[in-house]
Amino acid sequence: MARSHTLARRLHDRIEPVHAVTYFAPEARAALDGLGFRGFWMGYFAARSAPLGKVPADVVTAA
Repeated sequence: MARSHTLARRLHDRIEPVHAVTYFAPEARAALDGLGFRGFWMGYFAARSAPLGKVPADVVTAA
């Protein structure tokens, strides 16, 4: 178990910066603002739920 935990941690440490840029980069924020998502949280949840496709809010909150 320790080996898989270490491997998972190493993967997280390398991938997280790529993942985080999706939400925190000024370019991403500007694009989300341009789509009409006002304020950080509206854009954040829109970006987080985008892979689910067009679904109602209850699906997003359940995920």
